[in-house]
Amino acid sequence: MLQKSQYISTRVLTAIILVSGLAAIAYFGTSGDVSSIFLIAIFPFAALFFSVSVKKPIVSLLSYGVVAGFWGVIARILMRQSNVSAILEIALIYFFACMLFHAFTTRDLNWKRSINVMTLGYAVWFLFCFMEVLNPRGLTEAWINMRGFYPSALLFAIFCSVLLSRYKLVKILIMAIAIYTIFAFIKMMIQKYIGFDRFEITWLYASDSYRTHLLSTGIRYFSIFSDAGNFGSNMGNITIVYAIIAFNTPEKRLRIFYFIISILGLIGLFMSGTRGAMIVPLGGLILFCLVIKNIKLTLTGGILGIFIYIFFAFTYIGEGNQFIRRMRTAFRPNEDASFNVRLDNQRLIAEYLKDKPFGEGMGLAGVEAQKYGNRYITTIPVDSYYIKIWVQTGIVGLIIHIAILIVMLLWGCYLIMFRVKDKQLKAILTAMLCGLFGLMLSAYGNQFFSQPNTQFILFTFMACILNGPYIDRQITQERESSKVNNKIETI
Repeated sequence: MLQKSQYISTRVLTAIILVSGLAAIAYFGTSGDVSSIFLIAIFPFAALFFSVSVKKPIVSLLSYGVVAGFWGVIARILMRQSNVSAILEIALIYFFACMLFHAFTTRDLNWKRSINVMTLGYAVWFLFCFMEVLNPRGLTEAWINMRGFYPSALLFAIFCSVLLSRYKLVKILIMAIAIYTIFAFIKMMIQKYIGFDRFEITWLYASDSYRTHLLSTGIRYFSIFSDAGNFGSNMGNITIVYAIIAFNTPEKRLRIFYFIISILGLIGLFMSGTRGAMIVPLGGLILFCLVIKNIKLTLTGGILGIFIYIFFAFTYIGEGNQFIRRMRTAFRPNEDASFNVRLDNQRLIAEYLKDKPFGEGMGLAGVEAQKYGNRYITTIPVDSYYIKIWVQTGIVGLIIHIAILIVMLLWGCYLIMFRVKDKQLKAILTAMLCGLFGLMLSAYGNQFFSQPNTQFILFTFMACILNGPYIDRQITQERESSKVNNKIETI
């Protein structure tokens, strides 16, 4: 620990900033420079926020989470501006900077937590993506613009693993995402009952997204997310995660609150009209039955899953509701024209890539890559996160990426089943793992998995899961310490 003498007195520092600020405001006031006065006026608040973020890095992590979570809104508002992604990168760098300043001033972070299957896996992925610059079919500009896909992901995984190693922070994360869900639900209801704002309307027609969102069968709502597919899949994640947590929360008020969040997620899932998102809660339920090691809960979950499948696949109950009717087509793929078109596109992609084991190059997948020039492969919609990986990095990259996700998932299952003892912690981590499993499955039918909000969920949830045994030991030690203190007090 650093000695207090190494710090400038807080009062002295405050006085210096105050006097300097007033002098600067007076100077620019006489020259009529209003913009400079405004910047100086907000500087103390920015400095205070930075100070709090350094003292408690969870604040900087959640700050980045807010930017990532509302990225769909930010991107639509600044749609016509260039280098919009710089905002996201600045928020991420801010988190990294706060973590480093905190580490240098307190030295209370255990950097051993940075070495786990997630960080090692993404280190391999970083090296592979970095070497893609040598791909003869690649384009340097596209490779550079995909920087958030490999170096940023690795650094974020490392810092999340170091930070999210305390039970208190895990609970803060869960509560923050619950509050975020409420905002997303409110925005969805505004879209439904008041209508889309001017930025959303501009985005729908400028990007041709109206073709997939304003359907004859009904409107697909997207709330504060980048699109309906992203919204629906993440709401499916919310549904299963908070349902599991609610069932295992002893406090009545908190349990009711988590149930409400789960219901909001389920409503959002249906109103998104994203059929592939149905696999998120269903896949999560399947993994829950396998991990929980409780025969009664396994049977209950299994029966519930079978009931849901029968309801959608073999009945016409609720067919009058446009959202239920659309979701039902996910259980009858042969009747889904969109699904068959995707299969045809995948056959074309497979034919094109059969002699390209390392793919077309980073950033050169899907119609959105046409900004780099006209190529045959950019005329074919990928419609899937995994297909996008396949096109960019070939079969070699796809195998590496899926292997990393599978290893992370299996190791998480092992830790939860055999290394975590505390019931509430086990329930929270199980919920996180089930949600991630569902998202991984849904990524086959949607491209949302690489979106900032989903990447935030992936790395924060996985960091909590991999730190599970360490957090579990902390809980045990705190309980034993509390018992000793109680005995001393009674004596």
